[in-house]
Amino acid sequence: MTTPVVSSIALLRGGAGNKSKASARRTYRTKTSFVAVHFDETGRGNIVFLPEGAALRVTGPSSCLPEGSEVTFERRTHHVFEIDLMERSVLVFETIGAKRRALATYA
Repeated sequence: MTTPVVSSIALLRGGAGNKSKASARRTYRTKTSFVAVHFDETGRGNIVFLPEGAALRVTGPSSCLPEGSEVTFERRTHHVFEIDLMERSVLVFETIGAKRRALATYA
């Protein structure tokens, strides 16, 4: 006698998904060249220099660098320190929701 097995996949909507979409919309343009780390498929880190004028899209917090961010440049994921991102680049695009949250913290 056989019994059919049914499996289900639940997709969670809300908090985490919206947060990643909002952070993915932050884009910075570098003012100077600075160091980033790119990890290949084997997990080996390579130090690279991001050029002046590069557009970096923030994809989220870095899973490899404490106090770092994960950014995309030329379709490759790089990890940069947050201080380098803030001091050596300028914000060129930010979501309206992020602006509202920033203004709410100062109010």
